[in-house]
Amino acid sequence: MWIDFFMIFCVGLCAMCDAVEQKIPLAVVWTGMVVAVCLKVWNGPEGLSLMALGLSLLPGLGFWMLGRITEEKIGYGDGWMLLMIGLYTDLPRCFLILLIGLLAESFAGLALLAFHRISKDQRIPFAPFLLLGAGVVVCM
Repeated sequence: MWIDFFMIFCVGLCAMCDAVEQKIPLAVVWTGMVVAVCLKVWNGPEGLSLMALGLSLLPGLGFWMLGRITEEKIGYGDGWMLLMIGLYTDLPRCFLILLIGLLAESFAGLALLAFHRISKDQRIPFAPFLLLGAGVVVCM
């Protein structure tokens, strides 16, 4: 359980930086990735299934590729964060975190547009919504 809290801590740091500076600190993400891999190795064979680990990285790789295709309209940092989350969780939980984050960001964006708080070309940081998704999934 404390492993999930460390993931939340790393995602929370990234979310704060993304909300304030619109940049995700890759040092935090990479540190979180190293800790996740160390924890997987520490747990032994039951914690280290290479197939499950590879599958859990798919959402992050997909977002990273979307960042590449859209010329970083979807930031690389979001992909790196999802890669880190995938190292801590399995594929279904990672997809659920992504789904909750995407839905929450969509509803927030639509509400902000409806009340004329943002323009349609304004960027909304995604990391806080990933934090929300991670928090919901950890509490489930």
